[in-house]
Amino acid sequence: MKISTKSGDHIYTSSITSRVPKDDSLIESLGTLDELQASLMLASHYVRREGIRNDLHRLVQELFLLGQDLLQYEEVNHITKENLKQIESNIDAYEQMLPDQTSFILPGNNLPGSYLHLARTIARRLERRIISLGRKQDINPVIFAYINRISDLLYIYARTEEEL
Repeated sequence: MKISTKSGDHIYTSSITSRVPKDDSLIESLGTLDELQASLMLASHYVRREGIRNDLHRLVQELFLLGQDLLQYEEVNHITKENLKQIESNIDAYEQMLPDQTSFILPGNNLPGSYLHLARTIARRLERRIISLGRKQDINPVIFAYINRISDLLYIYARTEEEL
C-alpha cells in the first residue's frame, strides 16, 4: 500500500465508507485517537514499573479496536464492559498503593510522570472529540465511560511513577 496517494491534498479525506472533510468529527476523533496511541507508546519507554508498561501496550491495542468501533464498518462492539472493568480494576489496585491526595498536584515531577500526564490530557481531548462525534452518529455507550476511565487510569499511573 502506498503511503502517499495524493487523494488527501485538498480539504477531503477518505473514511471507510466515504469522502469527508478533514475536520469532520470522525476524522478529529480518529486523529486524536492516533495521538493518544503514540503518546502511550512514548510513555511506555520511560515508565519504570513493568505492570504499567504492559498495561500501556494493552491499552494501545484496545484503542485500535475503539477506532474500529468509531468507524462502524462492523456491527460488533469491540470495546465492552469487560474492557471497562479491567481499567477500573487497575485504577483500584494502583490507587491503593498511593498516599491519599489532599491537594491539587502539579503534573510532571519526572519524565515518566510527565509523559503519562501528557497522554492523560490527550485522552481527555479524545473524550471531547468522541462526544462531538456522538452528536452525529450513534456510539457504543461503553466507549464514553471507557475513555473517561483511561484518563483516570493515566492520572493514577502518573502519580505512581512520580512516587517512585
